[in-house]
Amino acid sequence: MKTRAIAVGTALVALFATAATSLAASAAPAREPGAPSYDTYKSWLVACDNGLTCEAKGLANGGETGADLRFIRSAGPNGALTVRLSVATNTSINLDDLRVDDAPLRLDDSAWSEKFDDGIATLSTTRPAAVAAFVSPLRNGTKLQFGEDADAYVPLDGMVAALLRIDDRQGRIGGTTALIRKGPAPASQVTPAPSLPVVPKRKITSQLSDQEEEHLIARAKRIRDASSCEENASRYLHEAAYALDKHNALVFLPCIMGAYQGSSDVFIAPRIGGGKPEPVKLPIPEGGFSDPSLVEPDFDPATGTLSTFGKGRGLADCGFQASWIWDGHAFRMSTVSQQKTCGGVQGGDWPTLYRSRTK
Repeated sequence: MKTRAIAVGTALVALFATAATSLAASAAPAREPGAPSYDTYKSWLVACDNGLTCEAKGLANGGETGADLRFIRSAGPNGALTVRLSVATNTSINLDDLRVDDAPLRLDDSAWSEKFDDGIATLSTTRPAAVAAFVSPLRNGTKLQFGEDADAYVPLDGMVAALLRIDDRQGRIGGTTALIRKGPAPASQVTPAPSLPVVPKRKITSQLSDQEEEHLIARAKRIRDASSCEENASRYLHEAAYALDKHNALVFLPCIMGAYQGSSDVFIAPRIGGGKPEPVKLPIPEGGFSDPSLVEPDFDPATGTLSTFGKGRGLADCGFQASWIWDGHAFRMSTVSQQKTCGGVQGGDWPTLYRSRTK
């Protein structure tokens, strides 16, 4: 078995660094049971969202190995647990291909599922006993290897700390459901899953005429500070305005164009009266607001959703995504996901930090 080589870069573009900083509050230590958290332990990251679903992900920084290993666990006494190993390869893999520091693993085939699709081989299980049998030989290892290819592996340094962080965030330490630090406490004592906020979708029925759109864009240009923007950004990005309701509109003004993505300054502009456009206020998980300059912003009038998608590099194996829904008065946070370390198998498949219900 040979894994596909994944080209790596040594630097993140400035656009990603700026945008990631605007969402940095999500990485702060959590003080409340449902506060999102993002932590890094050597080759592993662990993210827990506002519903206390946690994901630990191990990968080689830069993605040189073309593989990642994930532990995804929902909150609560009966929270679902999934382990998924993904490898970018030209053939399928099975449990017999797995080794820890050259020592073969002995796992129960009946407890695992195998899949090969579009150049990605996946092994997964949802059985707690199978997860425990898998974790045990990995705890003191350095590499989880696949077959004879020495370059195909997931580093294990930091795995125990990452899984212990999940146990801690979900209130499992010292209990029977813990991944690492088990004890006699029954599952009934595990912290229940926090309820998710309801952020209904809102179809925008109001529309702008071409003349009003041009007028709103011109008004926003007059009041914005473009000193840090590039003069030619509008050659690649489009100026745009969208109705939010009969009183307000959303305006995008291109600012910076990077190698493969650009950013736009985003404003809310009054449609009537003499009020001036204001930079949009977009809440982020730990309080405060995001930078109103968004990477690759988009607005969907069918749902009232403003979104941003920032790739750390062209492969999209690191970056951030967020969306907010207009409620008639302000934008409310709907989803946030982020991965600061570049690597792994699937671009754009980043851990969730915040989610909501639409009903």
